[in-house]
Amino acid sequence: MNGRPLPQVFLGILIVAAGVVALLGQLGLVEVSLGEIISDWWPMVIVAVGLAALISVPRAWLGPTLVLLVGALLQLSELDLVDIDLWGFIWPIAIILVGLSLLTRMGTRGEDDEVVNSAVVWWGSQRRTTSQRFRGGSLTAIMGGIEVDLRGAGIVDRAEVAVFTWWGGVEIKVPPTWRVEVSGLPVLGGWDDKTAHTAGPDAPVLVVHVTAIMGGLEIKN
Repeated sequence: MNGRPLPQVFLGILIVAAGVVALLGQLGLVEVSLGEIISDWWPMVIVAVGLAALISVPRAWLGPTLVLLVGALLQLSELDLVDIDLWGFIWPIAIILVGLSLLTRMGTRGEDDEVVNSAVVWWGSQRRTTSQRFRGGSLTAIMGGIEVDLRGAGIVDRAEVAVFTWWGGVEIKVPPTWRVEVSGLPVLGGWDDKTAHTAGPDAPVLVVHVTAIMGGLEIKN
């Protein structure tokens, strides 16, 4: 579909389907109230965003999984299948996320890492590698920020980085000799490729898959 990423296509189909149902209701062809559907099933939008994000950046699974969990709990509550106080779940989930993000920061952090992984919740992280065989990694920023400096690194043909940001920001610095390709899913957020775009077609390629939910990614030299 015009080369659009699968998560974007998925959400587009969902929105079009909602519009078709509304139109058929207005024409009297179906007995359905879009208002009732929205009031009962609105958390499915959150579930859809989480699922699309998980498809887009599976290696940065922490953030999309959280979105899916929140959406699923809200939907079960709306359908009266469970009786829960969602906000009562927020602080235990927050503690779990902080613990998981701490665990992801306990790995190797040398300046010759071929893979750079980082997940932050409510704080920041700075990573740098000069590996000449950089292969990629995953970056998750939830209400926090991550800075990754790759200007001294090298790529053999191709490397891939998965980025998930939710109310946070990620900055990636790359050498001007790299060619950067960015695709993903923006949800009230987005990305900005500020690289010089002077690398030739045979230059090493950094492929960035990003999901930005009310957050952003910046790539520059």
